[in-house]
Amino acid sequence: MNTTACTALLALTLTGCGGFDATPVNFSQEDIVTVGAIQTIEIRERVLASLPESAPQVNTQQAELGRLLFWDPILSGDRDVACATCHLPEAGYTDGQHQAIGVGGMGRGEERTIGHTGRVPRNSQTVLNTAWNGINELGLFEPTTAPMFWDSRKESLESQALEPIRSRQEMRGDNFSENGIDAEIAGRLNRIPAYQQAFSDAFGTESITITDVARALASFQRTLVANQTPFDRWMRGEANAMTNRQISGMQEFVIAGCADCHSGPLFSDFEPHVLGVREGTDVAEPDSGDGNFAFRTPTLRQLSLTAPYFHAGQRATLGSALDFYDEPRSSNNPDVSSSDLDPELLEVPEMDDGRGAIIQDFLETLNDDSFDKLVPAAVPSGLPPGGFDSGTPVS
Repeated sequence: MNTTACTALLALTLTGCGGFDATPVNFSQEDIVTVGAIQTIEIRERVLASLPESAPQVNTQQAELGRLLFWDPILSGDRDVACATCHLPEAGYTDGQHQAIGVGGMGRGEERTIGHTGRVPRNSQTVLNTAWNGINELGLFEPTTAPMFWDSRKESLESQALEPIRSRQEMRGDNFSENGIDAEIAGRLNRIPAYQQAFSDAFGTESITITDVARALASFQRTLVANQTPFDRWMRGEANAMTNRQISGMQEFVIAGCADCHSGPLFSDFEPHVLGVREGTDVAEPDSGDGNFAFRTPTLRQLSLTAPYFHAGQRATLGSALDFYDEPRSSNNPDVSSSDLDPELLEVPEMDDGRGAIIQDFLETLNDDSFDKLVPAAVPSGLPPGGFDSGTPVS
């Protein structure tokens, strides 16, 4: 691939009024290379890539069972919270809160109010495209070791699926221990005939286990893909899927250093980085992330739906998130020394002269609204899907 030619074709003109203006471009799609199931393009030694056009293959019965479980409050200690409570389709499978509100909360999405356990320390990440967590620029990934959560503390969707159920603030509540909640949930499901039949059909087993609960939830999450963005379509050869300005914004995205961490098909290196952002609100003790105040690089896909941004929702809008990189390179967190900030952060050039605006235009091409938004009308427990309304507890 001729990187120099790419750079020349995607040149930006700095206007006399001090802002970037995208020059007309005629970017040759011959610079796009197909690697396995994805398309890649190299700009200044950074590789951006499409997602695979086809979703990962899953067992349909297991995935549809997982959908019911995802929406069923039966999985929470007090039967008032479901996985979907913090991962709503209309919010790109996030919740619109700067930090999630689980147990005891009331309401839906941005309108949800705090319950007796307070806020979860972190922002709800989207579960869209998590089927491909860990995917690299060659389109390779290993589902059994895929990094999960802001601190990558778990690997694989199966391991991730049970963590919110075991979390006091997210789903468990105060009436069950972390060690006892698994057996409690399995016991509840085994007492519901519709679930007994569904698990038997999906897994061929007579007794429901928490392991199969995790497998079903993971199968459903693997169906939640958003891989038809303008960027993906342009990379696959649809020349008019992106505007000239957006193509120029992609070049500036790389020049500005964004692609140093946000690259590959999911625009993430899946590595921990220390940004030194301030703590979230209502945090009982400092959130040290991976132990060193580092947090995994999030995907940049679906940003139009998944505000607010950063690990505790510290930035309400995409513009303010970009502004963060135009601020003094010093830590805003008293527990993080400025000397410990990530080297890539220190090298980011200022977001002046309209640079942020044209990058934002490019980021708009990473949105896809065609993903699965189906909400079950009812769940086998008889509780309200999502746990947003009062219901009769099921023993």
